[in-house]
Amino acid sequence: MSRCLPRSSAAQAELDASPLFDAAGAAPMLFPMYTVAAEVLLEMTEIRPHEELKVRGDLVIFDIDKGNALFVSHQWVAEQHPDPEFRQMSILQNALRHLMTSSSFVPLDQITESLVLRAKPLSMRVFQSSPLFIWYDYFSCPQLEIRDVRTMDCSDGSQQDDCINSIAAYVETCRFFLALCPVIDSPTEDKVFSARTWSCRGWCRMERAARELSMHDTWILVQSSASIELVGTAMSFPSASVGEGEFTVAADRDKLAPLVQQLLKRKLLLCLQKRELPAYRRLLNLQAVHLRGLAAEPIRDLVPGFPARAMGGHSAAAESFLHQNMLTTVSGADNAGWRPLHYAALSGNVDVVEGLLRRRANPNQRTSKD
Repeated sequence: MSRCLPRSSAAQAELDASPLFDAAGAAPMLFPMYTVAAEVLLEMTEIRPHEELKVRGDLVIFDIDKGNALFVSHQWVAEQHPDPEFRQMSILQNALRHLMTSSSFVPLDQITESLVLRAKPLSMRVFQSSPLFIWYDYFSCPQLEIRDVRTMDCSDGSQQDDCINSIAAYVETCRFFLALCPVIDSPTEDKVFSARTWSCRGWCRMERAARELSMHDTWILVQSSASIELVGTAMSFPSASVGEGEFTVAADRDKLAPLVQQLLKRKLLLCLQKRELPAYRRLLNLQAVHLRGLAAEPIRDLVPGFPARAMGGHSAAAESFLHQNMLTTVSGADNAGWRPLHYAALSGNVDVVEGLLRRRANPNQRTSKD
């Protein structure tokens, strides 16, 4: 049996001619992107809900012609209010003042600095080059509406639900993403909030996934007024699937399943559009990890043109795997130094691994760019 498929360039040409890339356009925005100007936020002494700020005229519907936007991801420290004592917000204000006035840089986290040799710190001047607008859920999403209509897709028909379904669009529109994770001791909640607890929350994981699966995957971690760093790789900060995160309302997990699936599909298509094949292959084969805990299946048959075969089992699985990964042989390394068997191991698909081994893939070959 031949160990080669048609050249990956032919598959790429067929992919380019397909309508699939239309799905890699902008994420849908179902509710306007309400923000507050940074100067308005810096003058705040208490956090008021969306409806009150809208009446006061403090909200701005953002578009890129107005300047730059910053998405703030944070953990609520009380059930009915995100920050009743203004402790998180005061740290955000101090961090923003620093970013908007300093001529220094946001330093890389230590792991990114050590492992990603081409990574660079972020000049704070980028926060000063254009007007800055802040997206913060309590400001930007309706908080006071009555929500009592249920629909077949687990939504409740509310404007807040439209906001939830627009998170990917908001994150993508924002030039900057900031995780606000100071250590906050909350006696009323009987817990201490921190970067670790933020990373465990399902909603916070969703926001982070939206950033890391977008075109701009770096983000800023703020743990105190003096601790601000640029996170440049997924290895830098504890990460886990959205579905295995903690949810106050268990039904929220079901809402997020199709959103995460859409994020994965769009990122895969973006990688293909940009010809970033190693990144595409890694994500394609790690889908099951991203979807753990969610009622959603990995995206299959993304690359068109795979001919129907009468054969089944490991042989068909291996051939389909090579086609979907745009690989031409079972032994050659791509420009990231990975071979087909390395990607197959990520997927955990036993039939694929067996099929590649039967085609004489060498299990002792290492990645060539360790």
